[in-house]
Amino acid sequence: MSTSPASSTDDQAALPPAVRGGTLMSVAMLCFVLNDTVAKTLSDQVNVGEFIAIRGLFASAIIAVLVIATGHVRDIPKALSRQVLVRTMFDVVSTFLFIIALFHLPLPNVTAVLQAVPLVVTVMAAAFLGEAVGWRRLSAILIGFAGVLLIVKPGSDGFNSYIWLALAAVFTVSIRDLATRKLNLTVPSIIVAFTNSICVMLGGVLWMSFEGFEPITAAQTGWVALGSIFLVGGYLFTVMSLRGTEVAYTAPFRYTLIIYALILGYVVFGDIPDTWSMLGIVLIVGSGLFTLYREQRLKKRIGFGKRPVR
Repeated sequence: MSTSPASSTDDQAALPPAVRGGTLMSVAMLCFVLNDTVAKTLSDQVNVGEFIAIRGLFASAIIAVLVIATGHVRDIPKALSRQVLVRTMFDVVSTFLFIIALFHLPLPNVTAVLQAVPLVVTVMAAAFLGEAVGWRRLSAILIGFAGVLLIVKPGSDGFNSYIWLALAAVFTVSIRDLATRKLNLTVPSIIVAFTNSICVMLGGVLWMSFEGFEPITAAQTGWVALGSIFLVGGYLFTVMSLRGTEVAYTAPFRYTLIIYALILGYVVFGDIPDTWSMLGIVLIVGSGLFTLYREQRLKKRIGFGKRPVR
């Protein structure tokens, strides 16, 4: 039976879930690190709640335009679904935990701690979503955690109360990602991002009511606006990467975050990781790449209706 040129082109254009999800996650991580760099630059100039509220205002405005432009206004009521609201709640908490930690710690330190997210997500996916995790993948997860410890260095001066906030963010972000995985595919990604942005902004306003408001300059406002653009990109690419793709496929690509953070940390803030930190980074990235390799290899070997034995 002959194949039409159109269908042939469509088949070639369709990317495998692992490639599509991994690429989108890598782009999302770059957007988030650029946003974090802007936030860290303003950390001694703007209060936490004020920064989150103003950034959320810009981000919400940008996403609102995208909602209208893409014709998804009619889908806004879907933002009130229980699944979307649960995901949003955990993202709001994660945002505050992370920003407070970022304002008081070097960018590479906070970023390194957040590299535990893919490991925690994989474990939680096995525990709550029934995704199989065998001894090879479990070993890679343990090695990755060891890498995180080498970077954080428990007991050293760098391991303080703000590091604990970053560690708490690891778990809330992991739950958020699992909630994203369970979202109904009829809810557009742009609506999920819009809901998230509005709620984070409102959280910033609430926090600001206790923390106080200090007027900011036009230049500072411009930097916050730029950060919001990067943040919107991170929202959208993260949601798109996780939906319709197995968690284990996208999780390893979160490790690109540490590469971006190391480069920007050095260029912008002059941060240079020590030998132990570099070893930790190698272990984290290596464990992530091995996890991806195992997933791709097992998918080729396992037929329909068979459960993987690892």
